[in-house]
Amino acid sequence: MSSVRDHQIDALLHRGATADVWRATRLGPNGFAVPVALKTLNEACAAAPDLVRGFLKESRAASSVQHTNVVGVRELILEQDRYWLAMDLVTGWSLRALLGAVEAAGQRVPIPIALSLVRDAVRGLGAVHEAGLVHRNVTPDNLMVSAAGQLVAFDFGLATWHHTQRIQYTAPVEDLDPAYASPELRARLPVDARTDVFSLGALLDQLIPEHGAPIGLNAIIGRALETDPARRFPSALALETALDLVSIREGWMVPASYVSAYVNDVFRSAGPAPSVAAQPGYAEGSGARAVLPRGRRGMVGVGAMLPRLRPRS
Repeated sequence: MSSVRDHQIDALLHRGATADVWRATRLGPNGFAVPVALKTLNEACAAAPDLVRGFLKESRAASSVQHTNVVGVRELILEQDRYWLAMDLVTGWSLRALLGAVEAAGQRVPIPIALSLVRDAVRGLGAVHEAGLVHRNVTPDNLMVSAAGQLVAFDFGLATWHHTQRIQYTAPVEDLDPAYASPELRARLPVDARTDVFSLGALLDQLIPEHGAPIGLNAIIGRALETDPARRFPSALALETALDLVSIREGWMVPASYVSAYVNDVFRSAGPAPSVAAQPGYAEGSGARAVLPRGRRGMVGVGAMLPRLRPRS
C-alpha cells in the first residue's frame, strides 16, 4: 500500500510485535504537504477484535490530550478495513537513548538539563490528567526528546480514564517496566494520577545523583517516590510547582535552546536526529532494556552510578 486516503506512505519507521509505524506525507491542493506518522496494527493483529478494540481505545485516549509536551494526534482513518492513526512526526531521540549515550560516555546529564526534561514530562502528564486520563506507562521509552530541546510523552496503550479517581488495573503485569511502575500498579490495586507522579519521581531519581543535589531536590524526589500514594504529591501540578521553585532558587531554569544544544551535542557523532514517530517501547517487544544500578529507595537509576557532584560550598 503506497497511500492511505490523502496520505502518501514514505518509509517504515518502526515494526513492533503488534503495530507498525510509517513515515508519511499528508497531501493537499497546491503543493500542500505535511510530514506525519501513521500507526496501524499489523495484518495479523488487525484481524483480532480484542486488539482492534485496544487500538481504538488508545487512539481515543491520545486524541483527548492537546498539549505541547504530548505527541499530537491528527486523525483516525479507516482504510480497507484497517485503522490508521495519524500523529505528529517527532524528530529526536527517546529519553532511553539519551540516558544510554550519556552513560556510555561515563557522564551524567547536567541537573539543569535533567530538570528541564522532567518538567516537560510533568507538564505533559498534567495535561493527560486534566483530560481525565492516567497514563500508567511513563518510562524513558515513552518520552521523546526532540532536536529542538522539548520532551513529549506518547504511547497511550495502557492509559485509561479516571472518572472516579480509582482505576482497577487490568493490563498484564509483564507489560510494565518495574523501575517506573508504582507499587499499587504492580500490585494490581486501584490507581489514580498519583501513580504517574511516582513514575515521574523514578525518572528524577534516575537522572539526579543522590549526593550533590540540594536537600530540597532530594526531598522532592523522596516524596514523589513514597510507597503510600497519600504521602506523594497529590498531582502533577503540585510536583511541577515544587520543581519550579527549586529550579528558580538554584538558578537552574534553562531555555529549550540550551537543552537542544546539549542533546544535539551528545548525539553529534551519531549524525542528524532521526525522524521518530510516537511508537511503543518495550511493550512492543523492542528488546531487552539495560540493567542499571540502584538509586534512592532501591530504585534503579543512572544517577547512582554517574560521577558525583562536588559538595556545594
